[in-house]
Amino acid sequence: MKHGGHKKRDGKMSLQKKTLLMFTVLLLFFCIVFTIATSIISRRTEEDFMIRTSEMAVNNVASTIRERLVNYNYVSRMIMTNDKVVDYLNAYKVNKGMEYDARSSITNVLTLYSNVDSVLLFRNNGKCISTTPGEKDAYISDIERSRILTARGKAVLSIKRYGTNPKNKGPSILTLSRAVYDVNSQKLIGILIMNISNDVFDDVLEIQSTDGMCILSNDGLVLCGDMQTGVLYDKDYNSSKIVYKTIHIAGEKRTLTGTVAIDPIIVMCVSGKSSETLPSDIMYALMITLIAFILSTLVCASFITINVTRPIRRLGQAMEETQSSGWLETIETKMPNHEFGNLVESYNSMIKYLNELFNRLLENEKNVQKAEIRVLQEQIKPHFLYNSIETISYLALQENAAHARDALETLGNFYRNFLSKGDREIPLRRELRIIQDYLSLQKLRYGDIFEDEYVLDDTTLDYKIPKLILQPLVENSIYHGVRLKGEKGVIRIITHMEQNGLHIIVYDSGIGMSEEQIKKVLESSEEEEGDALSGFGLHGTIRRIRYYCDWDNAVQIRSEPGEYTEIEICIPDIGNIKTGGEKHVSSNGH
Repeated sequence: MKHGGHKKRDGKMSLQKKTLLMFTVLLLFFCIVFTIATSIISRRTEEDFMIRTSEMAVNNVASTIRERLVNYNYVSRMIMTNDKVVDYLNAYKVNKGMEYDARSSITNVLTLYSNVDSVLLFRNNGKCISTTPGEKDAYISDIERSRILTARGKAVLSIKRYGTNPKNKGPSILTLSRAVYDVNSQKLIGILIMNISNDVFDDVLEIQSTDGMCILSNDGLVLCGDMQTGVLYDKDYNSSKIVYKTIHIAGEKRTLTGTVAIDPIIVMCVSGKSSETLPSDIMYALMITLIAFILSTLVCASFITINVTRPIRRLGQAMEETQSSGWLETIETKMPNHEFGNLVESYNSMIKYLNELFNRLLENEKNVQKAEIRVLQEQIKPHFLYNSIETISYLALQENAAHARDALETLGNFYRNFLSKGDREIPLRRELRIIQDYLSLQKLRYGDIFEDEYVLDDTTLDYKIPKLILQPLVENSIYHGVRLKGEKGVIRIITHMEQNGLHIIVYDSGIGMSEEQIKKVLESSEEEEGDALSGFGLHGTIRRIRYYCDWDNAVQIRSEPGEYTEIEICIPDIGNIKTGGEKHVSSNGH
């Protein structure tokens, strides 16, 4: 019989094509990722270059400003320690000569330095002298004086605004102030104020020659440089660390870098357009990586095609060909000497095992059928019929026809239920009727040598079981248990349900069995049983139950020599059986 599976798969994509498609998609995906990664790396390189450039410019300008302020701080110290200046500040009363000498001394010091607009020297009484004649009436506010004195002689920097514009957009100037103390007594003798021109900042920016830079105060007042950059100031840049922010100017992404050069002076710079591209060595490395990946993909695709997809295709074709025979056959296709070769060997071994298993199952099925036939033959053997008829004849002669009629009816019921219309599985209630009829006939023959009792769960009565599995056990209880003990015994049948299925117990109070006898009965093989199927007995019944349940522990035997024997059968719950019924106990027959 030919199968249509191969034709159904013709419309589907083969594994080889799927593999090639997968590698093609993977290659395209990697190329896309490579392009995106290259673009990202190039853009990051450009951004990093702009950031480094602006950071370098900011650091250079801030460093230059700090160096120049160090020089102006040194100038202020030279003025403070000048003898004429100290005499002027310490004098109880001053005259014009002392003022002139002090002013001349300050002017002489300033000749060495440029960009100092003026110097003001205040005595403790508020009077001052200035290098600029128009500033002799200058004064110091209380707030500014407090800041200067709090510094205890250290330089205090501040920004002053000049001009008449009410919005303070006039020129501004950097002021360096410090308190002057007497060297010997360490008493305050005056205050020095040095006004530094904004030209000092212009010189610094000219030296750096970078566009987009500005120098401003910590309140946003632009001292010099690009006004557009100064508009972007916020308080986050009032930090001693380099601060970076991403901004957009004319639709282009830029970086605004800033830091505090020295309080209150801040330097800011907007990064310009970068002309630097991705370094050539990085480009070469990326290209080599791309080429290597493409070659590796091609090699992997070729390897998988040769060593995986083609052997699988040949193996599939060989399996399809074996289906046409209608029987499981081994395949002779040659495979590479690796996992696929092992797979073919395993497949052939499995086929051989399955064929052996099928033959064994067929043989077991035949044996079971033979066993069932032998059960029927055993019960209709002439000696059983003869014994039953002889008993009935005795009843007719010794007692009355009514008892004989009952015996004949019981015998008829027994064979009617026994045959069961050829069914292989019957409800438990019908199997129990067979047992009851059988034991009734045995009582007619042997008299009151035993009593039969039944402890039954109502929910078990409709449970289907293999036909004629209890009658041989009951017969074994009579002939090999109760009769041999020589006293009246009990044969009891108990049924109940558990999670794993129906449990049936056949109990007799006979001579019992030893452990060795139990082991021999349960562990006997087909070879040890010999003609177990040709003659009816306990072994054949146990084999039938085990075969039906597909479980070696389906039958358990418990016994105590001289006391009792108990055979328990467990049949798996494979039917739709209701649970929860009440139990009832019946004794002595129907």
